[in-house]
Amino acid sequence: MSERFDIFVSYSNANKDIVEKIVNTIKFYGVSCWFQLRDSKQHFVEEINQAINNSKDFVVFLSNESVSSIMVRNEISRAIYQLNRNPSYDIVPVVIEPLTEQNLEIINLFLGSLNWLYIEKYHDIESLVLAIFEQASIKLKIDEHLQSTYSTEKEVEKIRLKEQNKYLNAYALQHLEHIFPKYSSPTVLDIGCDTGENVLVRFEKCKFRFLMGIDKNAGAIEIANTRATENVEFFCCDVTSDDFFRQIFSHMQRHHILGFDIIHISAVLLHLGRVEELLKNLYMLLSPDGTLFIQDEDDGVNVVYPKSQYFDDCFYVWEHSNESGDRNTARKLPAMLRDAGFNKIDVLSSAITSVDFDGKYREELWDLYFNPDLWAADDASYFDNYEAYNLLPKVKERHEQMKADYMEGKYFIMLGMFFITATKSL
Repeated sequence: MSERFDIFVSYSNANKDIVEKIVNTIKFYGVSCWFQLRDSKQHFVEEINQAINNSKDFVVFLSNESVSSIMVRNEISRAIYQLNRNPSYDIVPVVIEPLTEQNLEIINLFLGSLNWLYIEKYHDIESLVLAIFEQASIKLKIDEHLQSTYSTEKEVEKIRLKEQNKYLNAYALQHLEHIFPKYSSPTVLDIGCDTGENVLVRFEKCKFRFLMGIDKNAGAIEIANTRATENVEFFCCDVTSDDFFRQIFSHMQRHHILGFDIIHISAVLLHLGRVEELLKNLYMLLSPDGTLFIQDEDDGVNVVYPKSQYFDDCFYVWEHSNESGDRNTARKLPAMLRDAGFNKIDVLSSAITSVDFDGKYREELWDLYFNPDLWAADDASYFDNYEAYNLLPKVKERHEQMKADYMEGKYFIMLGMFFITATKSL
């Protein structure tokens, strides 16, 4: 029995590059295509006819070259024959360049009664592909592809987080050393505490009356509680849940805490979808003169000198990784904090660089952001488009040499990491 396909792809070899990108994105969504390069010797009439017969739908990419192609016209004729035999068979014409008046007249004889899609009307390939699916009545389980796959349970993510914590703690300490002395015996809430190890390292030089750490990962909290002491407690809690405030408040009552003096949250907000609601809850949990301390990312500040395609590729992979979250979160926070009720909002700094601390953390910075082996991205489901996944082999191939050049000081890197404080008081 011959192999069956969701879509037969008809096109001219002159448009191979753009069509191949579209086909790769179609495949990313789990839709199968009969797609073969035009210079293949396997392209015989019988094989083409059989492939059209065995495909549920037919997509033809219209250009001046494809309209002029006898092969493409023959494929269209065969597809129309299939449509006449089977009304559920869909033909989707996609115009990928303006057609001459003569070619428009020719192709109208074949496809004039159908609805045409025009590539120029879509802001990216993904939008065009989704329109093709809609017109071809292809049903997708899109949520399975687009849902966040971020998890601290992956071994590679644990390693990356360890590098992240080493680096960011050095920055945070500069600010925490000024925040903690404002309070004689502060109560502290840490959001996203994971296994608790980093929390205790981060605050080891800071005096506090009580520290509460929360994380939605039950396994991590179980480990964290092995590190708990009389004045340190960890418990499982999802900050996006509807009963988040109630859960926290019940623990506060048990420890006679009216409000937290310091709430700390690092590299968490970019992974959340309800940031405004969380900030409003944190406002209510903060003591009247308490301080909210946030660390979060914004790629709008990223600078690399001299420029290199390697870094552009890395930035593109981050941007389209389902694990990365919203890479422009930090810039939105001052306005969100104001809307949540906070009065005094300070951006203490907005970037980390490869020359800070006399280069002490140079390698940690590289592994945190540019080591593809620590990205936990081992299949296409980690990305929101196929192109990002397709860049991984290129990045991995150049990684070792680029790291060596970076360690020799040949590249200066500045990355957007905002350190923000907000208080209730004026």
